[in-house]
This record gives sequence, C-alpha cells and structure tokens, in this order.
Amino acid sequence: MFHIVDDMDFIWKKITAILKEHGYEAISFGCPKDYISFVNSPDFRNPIAVFTDVTLPGITGYEMINIASELKPDLKFVITAGGPKVRSEYIDRACMYLARPFTPDHLMEVVDSLIQCHDSFPSESHGCSSVDNRRILPIENWSCPLRSKNCSSDCI
Repeated sequence: MFHIVDDMDFIWKKITAILKEHGYEAISFGCPKDYISFVNSPDFRNPIAVFTDVTLPGITGYEMINIASELKPDLKFVITAGGPKVRSEYIDRACMYLARPFTPDHLMEVVDSLIQCHDSFPSESHGCSSVDNRRILPIENWSCPLRSKNCSSDCI
C-alpha cells in the first residue's frame, strides 16, 4: 500500500492510477492536515511509502513529514518536487526524490526500489540514489532519515 498527499487532483489521480494498474493499493489525500488525521486514526495502516508534494495548503509537505514522522517514525517519504531545488534544511527528511514531470516507468522504478527496501529493510542497500532524482534537483549531502535503524546511507 502507498499513500499519496498532493493538492493537485491530476497528480494524485495519475499516481494512484499507475499504482493500481500495477496491482498496488493506494490511498490519496488532497490536504496534509487530512493525512495527519488519518495517521492518528484507527484505520491507519503503515504504507510502503508516502508520496508527497511540498507545496501544500495549510502546512507544507515538510511540516507534514515532521508531524507524521513523530507519530509513526518508520514512515518513508518520497517528495515529488516540481521545482528545481529542495530547501537544504529539509534534504534528509525524505527517503527519495521524484522530480516532476515523471514517466510511469520512472515511478515504477522508484516503487520497485521502495518495495525491495521494505521487504528486507535495513539489511541491504538497494541503490536508491541511482533511481531517484537527487542529482537532478540537485540534492547534496543527503543522509537517510531512518539512519538510526542501521540503514546504510544509500538505503531508504
């Protein structure tokens, strides 16, 4: 299962459709506050990862990541960035970065990497940096947000 948080309907609908087409369950949220409420609800099930934009109504995606991570420390986040730069103070908040626009094939490469890490975490590195867009955005000096769980610097 994957969670998607994005205020642009066409983005979360497209990601959800691609995931479902490949046999994955996805739940979408148009507002970060709705996602935080869901994380606090009894219906919450831990996803493989949460895809989120950073420019969202009410609170930023980064603020949402901070709050959700406090509630559920094992959550993995993928930032779907439309801009050329991720603010440096937040580079280690997400496990992966997916620059927009992206192709369905590229999305599925990221999903495959996330699933590999989910299935064997934290025992192996899965070459996450070769799949995501850290080099394109550009993001330097990234470190794994789950490092405290013995995650290698290249693992989600």
